[in-house]
Amino acid sequence: MEKTSNCIASSMVCLLFAGIIPFVLGCENLSIKKAGEKITESSVKTGEAAKELGQNISEETRAILEEVKKGTNIVATEIKEGGIFVSKKGEVLIDRTKEEFSEVSITAKIMAKYAKSPKVSALHINVTTVKDQVILAGTVHCKEEIIEAINLAMSVEGVENVTSLLEIRK
Repeated sequence: MEKTSNCIASSMVCLLFAGIIPFVLGCENLSIKKAGEKITESSVKTGEAAKELGQNISEETRAILEEVKKGTNIVATEIKEGGIFVSKKGEVLIDRTKEEFSEVSITAKIMAKYAKSPKVSALHINVTTVKDQVILAGTVHCKEEIIEAINLAMSVEGVENVTSLLEIRK
């Protein structure tokens, strides 16, 4: 754009000198007059060419900017969709982590109750928690120990169901 402005300015200077020089010198010399006319004509053509060039550059610039804008929109959409995808995956992972933490927490609370209880032997009972379901497996001394193990497990917050696979030792 700066080059176009410089060309137009140069053309204007040439036109100015072409018209002033013969007048100042007071020359009616035909060759100087023809040279002035040629300079004027050339300057006009140069100005028109510069103007056309500027318009072509502007149109090309607009087209390039439009392509860049389209590309930017595509990339932004892909990032947004990718971000949503990542976000949804993250939500699933967070939900699963919370669930696993809850399962581990329930198991730990049950095992702590067994460790404190004089009626239940925590060493021989395996506790498995899946969501809010608890499975007890292993061996115990008597039927009363099975009942106490189930009752202690059911007393833990978050436990909905207890399945006992406990067997009495022989």
